[in-house]
Amino acid sequence: SSAGGAHCFPDLRVGVFKEIVPMGIDPNIVSYKETGIHLSPQEFHREVEQYLSQASQGQSDTILLDCRNFYESKIGHFQGCLAPDIRKFSYFPSYVDENLELFKDKRVLMYCTGGIRCERGSAYLRSKAVCREVYQLKGGIHKYLEEFPDGFYRGKLFVFDDRYAIHSNEDIISACRYCGTLWDQYKLCSSQHCRQLVLTCPSCRNKGLTACCPVCQEKELKVTSRASGQTLKEECECTRRRPRVPVERVSQRTLGAGKD
Repeated sequence: SSAGGAHCFPDLRVGVFKEIVPMGIDPNIVSYKETGIHLSPQEFHREVEQYLSQASQGQSDTILLDCRNFYESKIGHFQGCLAPDIRKFSYFPSYVDENLELFKDKRVLMYCTGGIRCERGSAYLRSKAVCREVYQLKGGIHKYLEEFPDGFYRGKLFVFDDRYAIHSNEDIISACRYCGTLWDQYKLCSSQHCRQLVLTCPSCRNKGLTACCPVCQEKELKVTSRASGQTLKEECECTRRRPRVPVERVSQRTLGAGKD
């Protein structure tokens, strides 16, 4: 549980889905029953501590993998993690496929917000049979922060409601899109044609810089609706210039370890 209120959850929708969090892989092909080994927050904390110690000496055979989207890890993540620059969880299987060499013979420690994506992500990674071992944080970052509010996770925890983020420490690890000052409070892009999330500080917002990128800001795009009345979401500069599935350099893995 975490602090909130009715204003954070304005809608209630009930639906039946084949996947709780869509990964795009049929559960009958890659079963959630074949997940990685679950680690309690205490066990995960010890593993991360050992990993950071070994990585600082260039001796780690472990990858600490954040399987969330880039805008989530941007405002908060575990120190020394590998945070894929992907926009949707449905891109995760392609990310694994394109970077199999990175995971070969490695121990992988996975984590996500509440543990749900890891149920699917760890099963997919295990199905590739390239890792020595695959572990996942039981209960996700939420449970870890309950036990270790000032542990190895730094920054805010992104949540998918109108709060956008909750915090357990005072670290700010991201910056304003326009001026670069430390800032980690998301707002929706002011162009309803786009509606992506943007980090823009109060000073820049007061100057009218409220869109996710210069293209949206300059064009001042008008709302375009489909026949159904739904807003049409088009890709803007932010999305077009980001590779859909980034390919990591194998040697790059240890460069950032323990430096956050």
